[in-house]
Amino acid sequence: AFGGAGIARSTMGLAATARRGGGVALKDMRAAATSMLRGACGGGATRGGVSCTATSHGVRSFAARAGWAGVGGRGEEEDPEETSVWEAHEDPPPLTPWVRQVISGVQLIRNPRYNKGMAFTDDERDRMHMRGLLPPAKFSQNMQAKRVMRNVRGLADPVAQHFHLLGLQDRNERLFYRVMIDHAEELMPVMYTPTVGKVCQKFSEVFNRPRGVYVSSHRDRGAIYRILKNWPEKFVKLVVVTDGERVMGLGDLGVQGMGVAVSKTNLYTSMGGVDPADCLPVCIDVGTNNQELLNDPLYIGQKTPRLTGEQYDDFLDEFVAAVKRRFGDRCIIQFEDFSNKNGKRLLERYATQAPTFNDDIHGVAAITLAGIIAALPKTGGTVGDHRYLIAGAGETGTGIGEMIAEHIAQTARITVVEARKKIWFVDSKGLVTRARAEVEEDLALHKLPWAHDGTPDCHTVLEAVRAIKPTALIGVRRHRHSLQKGALAGPEGVGDGIILGKAGGMAGEPPRLFTREVLEEMGRNAAAPLIFALSRPETISECTAEQAYAATGGRCVFATGCPVHPFTSLADGRTVAPRQSTSAYIFPGFAMGLILADATRVRAPMFIAAAEAVASMVTEQDLAAGAVYPRIAQVREVSARVAARVAGKCYEMGLAKRGAAPNHDRLVAMAKKKMYNPAYRCYM
Repeated sequence: AFGGAGIARSTMGLAATARRGGGVALKDMRAAATSMLRGACGGGATRGGVSCTATSHGVRSFAARAGWAGVGGRGEEEDPEETSVWEAHEDPPPLTPWVRQVISGVQLIRNPRYNKGMAFTDDERDRMHMRGLLPPAKFSQNMQAKRVMRNVRGLADPVAQHFHLLGLQDRNERLFYRVMIDHAEELMPVMYTPTVGKVCQKFSEVFNRPRGVYVSSHRDRGAIYRILKNWPEKFVKLVVVTDGERVMGLGDLGVQGMGVAVSKTNLYTSMGGVDPADCLPVCIDVGTNNQELLNDPLYIGQKTPRLTGEQYDDFLDEFVAAVKRRFGDRCIIQFEDFSNKNGKRLLERYATQAPTFNDDIHGVAAITLAGIIAALPKTGGTVGDHRYLIAGAGETGTGIGEMIAEHIAQTARITVVEARKKIWFVDSKGLVTRARAEVEEDLALHKLPWAHDGTPDCHTVLEAVRAIKPTALIGVRRHRHSLQKGALAGPEGVGDGIILGKAGGMAGEPPRLFTREVLEEMGRNAAAPLIFALSRPETISECTAEQAYAATGGRCVFATGCPVHPFTSLADGRTVAPRQSTSAYIFPGFAMGLILADATRVRAPMFIAAAEAVASMVTEQDLAAGAVYPRIAQVREVSARVAARVAGKCYEMGLAKRGAAPNHDRLVAMAKKKMYNPAYRCYM
């Protein structure tokens, strides 16, 4: 067969003859080239692995280099002095791009999954055609990780550090996860809260490479399954999906909420050991009601108001069905950053169809319960002995209440209804009571189980603390409007002074809902009161650790949703180092447990088991330092134990694959063995 190289040589020969004055007319050369193409391809067939289309494109390319613009184009009449080759060049017919399945050389170096950078050995460089494509030095993965951390620490801005690490992930996936695992405590605030919120706010501005799948309600209805088939991995076990309506206390960020979903999948791998090929972040773009984003010319999402009602539900139904069809009935779906009105409702809608959970509801609730259990050696008694007041009655707050009630009911052998009587809520209008429920037509349904009899009307948190006399006070405000007015806005004049910043951010003096009077009252209610200020970012946290310790004489047990630095307590002069209450202790191991058991559904007792596993990892030394959570550096060990407890609960409830349930120690060993190992593989 006449290959493409032969055609090119013949074409160049004809062009050279024309330049030497050989008398070959331009149209004769084009006719000759056309004849050669037809002979080579047989009217569109493929010879010797070279397609007719590709060969034609090659001839045009060589002809252009030879100064012959007429082949394959309409430039025969044009003056070559006045018309450039590109203007005379006719676009070639479409062709199908393809790459080799076995990669080597430059392709291997540019593939983030298989690239080892300067760690390729001499033998690998020789046999895989990389000799000369890399500098001569060779480094171990340890040395590469040290170089990465030196560069990261050289950047003062956490957002810049975040993007530097994402760039590493785009170049060398295994090294990225090695760095994340070895430096989890240092990099957790960089790759997750609070930095990821700032990244989401400028996501459109800095967007440079897509990660995950984007599904648009404007153009992708009826095509979601086909879109999921575009993702190269066929055996995805975990999908993290967001619609960006409530991003980490920052409000509606639309498609920019994808930054959180991507960060979550990275933590599933680095902290929980789930293989990165098994994780898929997805953004359901249903528009945004953030006018600032709609007016932004750089916004990367669809510029339409948010889809709502039946159309929204139908679109989500199609998505869940497409995930099950593409990846199987046991593919886990984690909902992320959905609004209060949709979060719990969607969970209830799909609870019987797929293994689904919402980290904003289940994960936050489980880690809060873990902190309460871990603090029992200091507070005394049991979880059921506390009286709880939760400031924030949204889906997240009531999720915490429900998780605590489930645990009390399980351990005290009482009904959940009885257990709920130990828990009270304050919303923007004050204490949630039976009297309010009888007169307020707009009281949300999820608040009704917490509307207790025999409680007085209280319009502020301080009034509620004095009336209920709780021993545990939990703040979890998640809706930005509750920060501007009402019982959750803090003292008069403080909440009203908040200025909403760009894309829902906060500026100005942060409101402290737990004032000194509130904290002092808590100190009178218990010898060691529980005070959990879980709202984030830091600008809306209910109080700081220093304020809680100072107001209670250093007797409180404190946890916060934001990173906190060690400090010296003014009450007793000791160094206190509280640790952040983050669902990262829960969700990575929880997903690994579901995968380990091949679970069919998700139920609340699994999260209680996860909370107990986290609490069991807290030592006496941790409690003495003021922490109710283990060190982040231990997170892989924590995740293994969480996975074992969750998998065991799946077997116990009949929601796991068939077969006898392994014992706990065996499940821990299985979880550790299954965890993703980022060490380089040998390619020879």
